[in-house]
Amino acid sequence: MSAIILCTLIGLHLNLWLNREDGIYYPSENLKVFFRVDEDCFVTVYNIERGGKIKKLFPPKGHDGWVSAGKRYQLPPADADYDYVISGPPGIETIIACASTERQPAFTDEGPDIVESTAYIEIKEPEPARLIIVSRPIYARIYISKDDFEDEEYAGCTPREIVIRPGSYWVTIRKPGFHPLQRKIWLEPGAIKKVMVRLILY
Repeated sequence: MSAIILCTLIGLHLNLWLNREDGIYYPSENLKVFFRVDEDCFVTVYNIERGGKIKKLFPPKGHDGWVSAGKRYQLPPADADYDYVISGPPGIETIIACASTERQPAFTDEGPDIVESTAYIEIKEPEPARLIIVSRPIYARIYISKDDFEDEEYAGCTPREIVIRPGSYWVTIRKPGFHPLQRKIWLEPGAIKKVMVRLILY
């Protein structure tokens, strides 16, 4: 599936692309959208979500959408204090950019002055990762949490193999009489990661 489509209309070129050429994303990954035109014009960019909901990505509130020829535009902007983060469930979303030299194009607008470009986002469920934890001494208790520690969950005792969703985690190992130990880990889809720890007596 192509994530890049170039459209031409009466000399107006609109190029739309994503930060992943194949358009395949997994939940929690960041999405970036780029576009460029070869004439000064108005541009509007929309995201059509899996359920059909339409969300305007560009222009921002208070901006008329007029852009300059030859300049690469990025969504969200590089200086933005937010990201587009992919979330499940799996499916297809569509990014549509509309350009016109005469008016700011709305999603439902049609006419010879409007050119459109489309990119597809395919959201896939990642292959689970395997986390193997071994400790010295054995039979230490394993706790796993995301980046905040509020959702810490007990995951059994060492040695243990855990099948887990890819992502970033904190792993805490505890055993009475020993100092607890924490490790931050990142698990790629399908990865097998072995963590070996040696606990220290109080």
